[in-house]
Amino acid sequence: MLSVCLMLIDNDEDKKSFEKLVKKYEKKLYYVSFRILKSHELAEEAVWDAFYRIADNFQTINNLPKYKLEAYLIITTRNVSYRLYRKEKKHFDNDSHEEIKDVFYADEFDDYDIVDLSGAVSELDEKYKAAITYFYYYGHNAYETSKLLGVSQNAVYKYLKKAEQILLEKLRGDISE
Repeated sequence: MLSVCLMLIDNDEDKKSFEKLVKKYEKKLYYVSFRILKSHELAEEAVWDAFYRIADNFQTINNLPKYKLEAYLIITTRNVSYRLYRKEKKHFDNDSHEEIKDVFYADEFDDYDIVDLSGAVSELDEKYKAAITYFYYYGHNAYETSKLLGVSQNAVYKYLKKAEQILLEKLRGDISE
């Protein structure tokens, strides 16, 4: 499977970096995936699916600081694992094909303290948190985010819009905890 991932990477230096990354994080990502899937075969499949997605975006993430890179790898593996778990359990999301264009206006959050915003984001469901992380924190576009999450671009827009609604309600105090 490593050879398939390496075919997605163009230059030899990046290929060597990717191989080192796989060697360093494969066991850790397997552990993350196994905790979700409770199956050795599925966990291995999820880890390599995550590495495939990472290889496909390797130029974008290759120069991230270590702590951001590790978080990126774990989030990607976790998302692939949950997607595989849902697939195995026959729980598919049924996305509609309507476009959602109004997504997450950052200026709406200017009045809120970063600590409050960070706390509210940490309370979101994983799919919303991951969409926000890939889209805003790592700067991926909707297409790249959809590939990493294993959902349609339309689903990415829905996740971002729903996350925005939830965050604004939480921050404004409209949701009782």
